[in-house]
Amino acid sequence: MKGELVTTVTSDGLELNGLWSDNGSDFAVFHSHGTAGDFYTHKFIDVEGKRLETEKISFLSANNRGHDVYADIRKNVNGKIEWASVGGGFERFEDCLIDISAWLDFISSRGVKKVILQAHSLTQKILYYQSIKNDKRVFAQIHISPCNDAGFMFHMLGEKRYKEVNDMVKNMVEKEGRENELLPKELAVVCPMAAQAYYGYLIEDGIGNLFPYHNPSSSKWTILEKTKEPLLAIFGSDDNFINSSINTKNADDVASLFKKKAKSARSVDVRVMKDSVHSYLGHEEEMVDVIAGWIKSKI
Repeated sequence: MKGELVTTVTSDGLELNGLWSDNGSDFAVFHSHGTAGDFYTHKFIDVEGKRLETEKISFLSANNRGHDVYADIRKNVNGKIEWASVGGGFERFEDCLIDISAWLDFISSRGVKKVILQAHSLTQKILYYQSIKNDKRVFAQIHISPCNDAGFMFHMLGEKRYKEVNDMVKNMVEKEGRENELLPKELAVVCPMAAQAYYGYLIEDGIGNLFPYHNPSSSKWTILEKTKEPLLAIFGSDDNFINSSINTKNADDVASLFKKKAKSARSVDVRVMKDSVHSYLGHEEEMVDVIAGWIKSKI
């Protein structure tokens, strides 16, 4: 993938890096990585960037403040540079609003008028962003392995222990001022995680628990149910993170539930990639074929 290493500064002063492939189009795809990820590791990012270049579609893959487990990020404060310690193990879910806004402003500064929001794993971020911002620059969303970490914990811990952990984490964040304290190894199933990060999307009441596959009647589905942009959701048939967050442990059932809940979207395309895991190892070309074909049908 050819591109330019770029930086944006968020409204709270954080410097975030990304790779911008400017292919001269007035629309672009913006990719947001998952928990403790980054803008370059997964091979499908490179494959997609190269494919979109041939289609003359601009592409940005960029870090958010939740990159890596622990990250020292340059921060601009009153004209001086300081260090802010964040990373996927310590971020506040709601801060995705700040990060996505900054990158969309960057894309707009490069002459782009319309953007497809794309995310992997922690795709709740783009869904939440658009539900709050109703950003007119966004005309579609792509959810790659849209996760339900709360449901994963529900099935791993069992209902009783799950509730105990939820109460413990809520107390740490809301009452005890211990939001940056690391949780026990038992709860580090995604990565080592402080209470603040866990609180965002791994507890039942978390603001980022937006795909509760373990609870089809949950009110947490409301944001997806009200989303109007065209949606593409891609699941791997062998994705243990997602399959273990639903009672049947079946990717087809997860996909069917997602499609059923996205009832207000102008269009909903849901694909299950046979024999694929969470990050589509060995199936990157096949997965990007789906994405590229879908994008061409929408622009």
